[in-house]
Amino acid sequence: MDNGLAVLDDAGCLVEINQSLLLWLGHTEAQLRGRPFWPAVWKLHPDWEDPVRSWLQGPGAFGRLELSAVLGGSCRWFRIETARHRAICFLRLHSILPPLAEAQQPAWGEHLRSDAAQRQAWVRLQRAEAHLNHLMERWPGVIFSQRADFTFDFVSSKIEELTGVAPEEWKREPARFWQIVHEADVGELRRQLERLERATHSVTSTYRIRHCRTGRVACILEQREAVRGENGLLAYEGFWIDLTRQTISETRLDDAMWKEALAALTMGFAHEFNNLSAGIISLCEGFEAQIEKDHPFQEGLALIRRTSLEASQLLHRIVQLHRGEIGERNYHNLNDLTTDMVELIRRLIPRRIQIETGLANEPLPIYVDPVQFRQVFVHLTLNAVDAMPEAGRLRFETSRHDQPPPLEQGQLSRGPVVSLSVQDTGSGIATRHLAKVFDRFFTTKALNKGSGLGLCNARLFAEKHHGSISVDSVEHQGTRLRIWLPQADFTEAEQERTRRATRRHTLLLLGPAGNTLDNTAQFLREHGLYVVVTSEEDAALDLACSAEYDFSALMVQVRATDSPQVSLIGQIRPRKLPLKTILQIIGGNQDELRSRFLDQADLIISTDLPEAELLARLNSVLDAAS
Repeated sequence: MDNGLAVLDDAGCLVEINQSLLLWLGHTEAQLRGRPFWPAVWKLHPDWEDPVRSWLQGPGAFGRLELSAVLGGSCRWFRIETARHRAICFLRLHSILPPLAEAQQPAWGEHLRSDAAQRQAWVRLQRAEAHLNHLMERWPGVIFSQRADFTFDFVSSKIEELTGVAPEEWKREPARFWQIVHEADVGELRRQLERLERATHSVTSTYRIRHCRTGRVACILEQREAVRGENGLLAYEGFWIDLTRQTISETRLDDAMWKEALAALTMGFAHEFNNLSAGIISLCEGFEAQIEKDHPFQEGLALIRRTSLEASQLLHRIVQLHRGEIGERNYHNLNDLTTDMVELIRRLIPRRIQIETGLANEPLPIYVDPVQFRQVFVHLTLNAVDAMPEAGRLRFETSRHDQPPPLEQGQLSRGPVVSLSVQDTGSGIATRHLAKVFDRFFTTKALNKGSGLGLCNARLFAEKHHGSISVDSVEHQGTRLRIWLPQADFTEAEQERTRRATRRHTLLLLGPAGNTLDNTAQFLREHGLYVVVTSEEDAALDLACSAEYDFSALMVQVRATDSPQVSLIGQIRPRKLPLKTILQIIGGNQDELRSRFLDQADLIISTDLPEAELLARLNSVLDAAS
């Protein structure tokens, strides 16, 4: 049947019919005109009567029904379509291709015999291809069909972004797959694939791959199923999803929470140890006063007293690192800050590392946040120590320069400038990695060995202090990192006071896209705030770390029943970014949120808070950020 047409009245009697439908029914127009149409159909196909009657009782101006009939020993499929207008019903009846589940290969030729069926098949293929292409381009993962030799029979284009290898190359080079799998995960993945050959279900696993051009390591979730063809050959079908950011965030957040708890314990231990040291020092001084100067115990007591005093001073320095608050800048001599930190780390790093210093002969005044400086100093030192697992030499230098050098990271607009150099004799950095070392989360260490944030934080410190950072490295010989800062001219404090007095606060607003987010941003702007809005957690972290903005606070909108975005606060806190954090709860109350999220916020507000009180609380927090 190809495009059978008819017109029926409100009683279901035939008004008009075309030749194609007449031939299919086996009647003449005179036999059917003015008579009920459907009995003629049911006479030809009795099993259609019940479904058609039920379908005709349905409401609506338009209707569609698909039915099957056995003709000549094979099953054929038809579609009836109706359009009702007042007392008239327009009807179309035509053959269609069977549903995919019903299509059998021996009957394809019969189904595709008519032009209408061929057109339908072509349209179906075009739609399927369009949907598949749309999925390939939009879906944030990789879909693949892989042969037993690990070449790909089919793979979506996203694989080039993840691996640096074009899809066409994947289809012809068997060795490529194992070249991009992280060397530490190759053994376990091979064992999983061996088990998969005997499995009757799909297997989900997580492993790391390395970008062949940039060296970037990505953590992927793979679901893979073994498939055997009719010839018995093994193949695989599955997909990848990039879990790198999620994996890193979860690992860092857990690690940060443990370190936060450990820091609290350390402060308690330090207090107790300091009391013990004070007791030892007092006893030594008392005994020294009671015995003669030439007594044989005099020298030993003096040694105990000096050692205890040094231990107490060392402990004091460690406590200061924990107690420091970010955000307060002042004038300091770079030589003094460096000397103080070298004395601390000299006692903390392994003795296999030889420490050298080369300080400038003149004072080097800088206007910096000393707490952030100490944190960056520790990051650079630990990186250097990690690069020398056996032994090596670590050298710290300070210097003054009349003009800033040409730099790739940050910018120095004027001279003179001062620099801190940290140089090691370790393994060095591969040339292909040099352009990435200051990127957030970039690390060549194992996932549980390094955060990829140390050098990024050093870059942010330099940029926020209007300076820069540079790296020189030779693989297997060593690395030299230098932080460049403008030399202070003692006008910086007054300039900052003036800037703060005239400053409009900038707030980073993160929340679910919608009216609540838009209305909040508009309200804040109407009351004198600059507001940068985003609905993506990754974008918010990038913005918070960007040197393009000077944010006073991060404001996170979160539903009481859905709190994953609050984890952003947990990622920012360990990095000591000088941002106040504000939590706005929508559609619930704070009792429904986990306490560890609430504890991380400087301010918690709700959407039903009166405007005047909301502004007062915000201004209080923002003024504290200044």
